[in-house]
Amino acid sequence: MSGRKPTPDVLGDVLIRTGLSGRTPDDEAAKRHDVMPSGINEKPFKLTSYIQSDLNDEADMAVVRLKKKVGKLTKSMLVEEALRICLADPVGSGLEQALRERNRK
Repeated sequence: MSGRKPTPDVLGDVLIRTGLSGRTPDDEAAKRHDVMPSGINEKPFKLTSYIQSDLNDEADMAVVRLKKKVGKLTKSMLVEEALRICLADPVGSGLEQALRERNRK
């Protein structure tokens, strides 16, 4: 028998989240060994966005440089922490000013 992971039930998950299935997310989560109870260690939300290729290259290089200093690091971790910092203090982080300048172009 192989160690193949089961195929995710994407449509079922969508139906549960929207309330169309008649089941609740907690009912489904209780059956799965890979899902923690809500609020303890929530499953990450997938975010897809499009960025310039040079920014992507810079992010890749930052991951390589920072891994040497901080240990385990992925591009997702880098982006998540950068978002937390910028959203916590839009003015102090320079986010607000950068967005203003970008909109003037």
